[in-house]
Amino acid sequence: MHLLITCALIVLATVVYFAPTMIALRRMKQEAARLLLFNLFLGWTLTGWFGALSYATRSRGTDVRTAENAARERRWMRQQRSRSHE
Repeated sequence: MHLLITCALIVLATVVYFAPTMIALRRMKQEAARLLLFNLFLGWTLTGWFGALSYATRSRGTDVRTAENAARERRWMRQQRSRSHE
């Protein structure tokens, strides 16, 4: 029973420790690899972990999803313009 609780706590601690990296991957940030390294080496300090969390949740930088949505919107606008000229 103690082994199960210990394993669960280790998994929970790992998830919390790498939460900034998981957030960056979920948001599909292009800087996710850099953030992973930052989190891996400096996340053990409280300042480093909060810095990584702040960077992962910051809107600065290019979100891949945002770029895809912008490209999709441009294609849709072109289609609408071409249909209106017909």
